[in-house]
Amino acid sequence: DYAASLDSRQSVTLQPRVSGQVIAIYVRPGQQVSAGDPILQIDAAEQRAQVASRAAAVDTAAADISAAQADVANAIDSLNSLQARRASAQSTVQLNQREYARYQDLYNQGATSKQVLDQRLNALQTSQADLRQAEADIRAQQSAINRSRANVVKNQRAMQEAEANVSQVAAQLGYYSINAPFSGIVGDIPIKEGDFVDVGSQMLTLTQNRELEIQIAVPLERASDLQRGLPVKLLDDRDQVLQTGRVSFIAPNVDSATQSVLVKAKFANTGNKLRSAQFVRARVIWAANPGVLVPTTAVSRLGGKDFIFVATSFKDSGCEAPAQTGFGAPAKVAPDQLTAAQKPIKLGKIIGNNQEVLEGLKASDRIITSNILQLQNCMPISDAVAQPAQSP
Repeated sequence: DYAASLDSRQSVTLQPRVSGQVIAIYVRPGQQVSAGDPILQIDAAEQRAQVASRAAAVDTAAADISAAQADVANAIDSLNSLQARRASAQSTVQLNQREYARYQDLYNQGATSKQVLDQRLNALQTSQADLRQAEADIRAQQSAINRSRANVVKNQRAMQEAEANVSQVAAQLGYYSINAPFSGIVGDIPIKEGDFVDVGSQMLTLTQNRELEIQIAVPLERASDLQRGLPVKLLDDRDQVLQTGRVSFIAPNVDSATQSVLVKAKFANTGNKLRSAQFVRARVIWAANPGVLVPTTAVSRLGGKDFIFVATSFKDSGCEAPAQTGFGAPAKVAPDQLTAAQKPIKLGKIIGNNQEVLEGLKASDRIITSNILQLQNCMPISDAVAQPAQSP
């Protein structure tokens, strides 16, 4: 038998991830809750306002993107117009080049004047200047389109940043509603509605008690006998078995302070009779052998030998006559009269409040456990004083 402690497989002290005033508590101490059930609410009005503000920034960024995209479209339309003007200017230049060449031939032949030739040259130079201006305007418009497209990209990044800000504050908004992370029983609630809490405040405890884990410090000298699957029994103060489990974990290292090995076993907490952090007595069953256990109070010692009184019929007791009492011996005893028969026994180990009997007693025997000092061999008794021996 070892002193041990129980620990919940799931137990948590809920603490807020934000600061604020508690405006609602939805549970009470000792209440059973399921995973996801609302526990309490922290005032989130300011956080909701931040979400609305960030959402408005997203709308503004979306409008800026639309405006920038419209600017790109207008710039492209203007570019198309400029390109059409350049094509027209190119045609004019080509026409004036042909005209100038023709009039130059005429001038060389003496068929036209120098003044007319100069007019054709001036027309050619003017059309060439118009073409150069159209090309310059096209280059400028292409630069404007690039700037507009860059502005679109800039506004798109601004919108992504704004959306990320909305996601961030919206996620934080969820921290103001505290829900049960798992199914369990609510413990003490040290806060009340109206209290201000921050990230260091302890709001309440939540413990899952359906399955508990026992922690046993087994002395180092028994470490070699440890193995997974060994039976472990939880005992109450009357040595009654509350639950039975099996070793599920054996620590690979030794506790240097106690020179013991940590052993764990799982138990189903039927009826919620056990509590987390409760100290209990645990019995590790190293080996099991068939035998008989009797209460230690039922064993008597006489002349250096151990005896026990067995209740049996007079005809099976081996007695020739009933025992003498303060009132004398009965004149006659019926063969079926229950009689106390003193039997020598060989004892084994003491297990709690019971004594192991190695020889001299069968599990089917009915033993006498009370008024042992007043009993005598072959004494008639009543049926109420006998009880069966028990198997471990």
